[in-house]
Amino acid sequence: MAAVWQQVLAVDARYNAYRTPTFPQFRTQYIRRRSQLLRENAKCGFEPGLRRQYLRLRSQLLALRYGPLSEQSSFRASSVRSSRTTLDRMEDFEEDPRAQGARGHRRSVSRGSYQLQAQMNRAVYDERPPGSLVPTSVAEASRAMAGDTTLSENYAFAGMHHIFDQHVDSAVPRLQFANDDKHLLACCSLDGTLSIMTLSPPPATVKVTLKGHGGPVTDFAWSLSNDIIVSTSLDGTLRIWNTEDGRCIREVRDPESSELLCCTFQPMNNNLTVVGNSKHHLQVVNISTGKKVKGGSSKLTGRVLSLSFDAPGRILWAGDDRGSIFSFLFDMATGKLTKAKRLVVSEGSSICSISARSWISREARDPSLLVNACVNKLLLYRVVDNEGTLQLKRNFPIQHGSQLVHSIFCPLMSFRQGACVVTGSEDGCVYFFDVERNTKAIVNKLQGHGGPVLDVSFNCDESLLASADSTGMVIIWRREQK
Repeated sequence: MAAVWQQVLAVDARYNAYRTPTFPQFRTQYIRRRSQLLRENAKCGFEPGLRRQYLRLRSQLLALRYGPLSEQSSFRASSVRSSRTTLDRMEDFEEDPRAQGARGHRRSVSRGSYQLQAQMNRAVYDERPPGSLVPTSVAEASRAMAGDTTLSENYAFAGMHHIFDQHVDSAVPRLQFANDDKHLLACCSLDGTLSIMTLSPPPATVKVTLKGHGGPVTDFAWSLSNDIIVSTSLDGTLRIWNTEDGRCIREVRDPESSELLCCTFQPMNNNLTVVGNSKHHLQVVNISTGKKVKGGSSKLTGRVLSLSFDAPGRILWAGDDRGSIFSFLFDMATGKLTKAKRLVVSEGSSICSISARSWISREARDPSLLVNACVNKLLLYRVVDNEGTLQLKRNFPIQHGSQLVHSIFCPLMSFRQGACVVTGSEDGCVYFFDVERNTKAIVNKLQGHGGPVLDVSFNCDESLLASADSTGMVIIWRREQK
């Protein structure tokens, strides 16, 4: 779609919440039909000046009808970043291999990150009994952003902020907001490309498209400093991208020529990335050198579909398509993986999403794992020891039998009354669950997608939620103002 028509759709989407307030289904149908018509008109090659004139008139008419809109104001998470980016550190490795030092790979840490905060507070955690309250600066910041709203009020997402359809007709399996950022979002597509989108200043636009993979892109991850993205593809390559200009910095081929299915950064050392492939192998890769780390490999019982570290980066969980979740102990000095535990969730089912969280609710430390396993349930496990042993805590009914559906913990849920998780579903809906409610756990349900919802992502202050589906549509949902 031409840029002007994307701006027209952005204007329509921003005003869409004001249309027929008692009939949300009509609003969804309206914006989807507008998207279809604008795509068709974009192919007609109208004169650019005429398009811009239409955009101005459309904006004026909507403003007269519904009143002017102001950007939603919200607190930004305080984050003191390292003055050196991941790219700087990669260049150091390329210029001087000795920079690794005697203890392995150089650490790449953003001081304001959640991971470092968890590490700094570990001594405090260990001195307190399980379940006790730990008032920290992170809690205060999160409470300030969350306000005094109830859980249902805070997750009253309904208004569509924007719709992206640059990957239409090809599924978007993964999307993720940048770290500590409200307006920078990326997604990957089975069309072989990735998109980096910016939501502010309006209109929301595609900032850069990452092209180079020779097959569908299966997964990607942001570095802590957001200056690079790593991606995996069915073409058997891991690619490292500069997020500013879309340049591919390095391509790392799988030595087994197998399809690469998932990846994640080591949270305390962004020079290390863990990759899972279709031949059941897990491998730690040094992206500064493009080489595998000695001792950083292991084998699962099936195709590796999902990965997640705990916050300090000491335990890695990996899920496969045979229904098993493995935990590994990660050596911070060498990058070596040691297999610890195995849990069979459901024999033959795909573990397509794993999300780890050190806190679950009300400032009480309760390490948990959120799992999608193609069993028509969203599973919440408790991590019971330092080897990553899992114990089922709760499950929530969703429609999920075959698609690679993902779920997330809400960023600020740890410091309010109640605790919320969000998941996609094969019925085309996005579900919000309060994991502490014994009955009627559904907090909210968003409708608007034309196919199974494969992934969801919050920005850092929970003012926006992004969801992606199997038809290639990405919807940005705006939290309702009370």
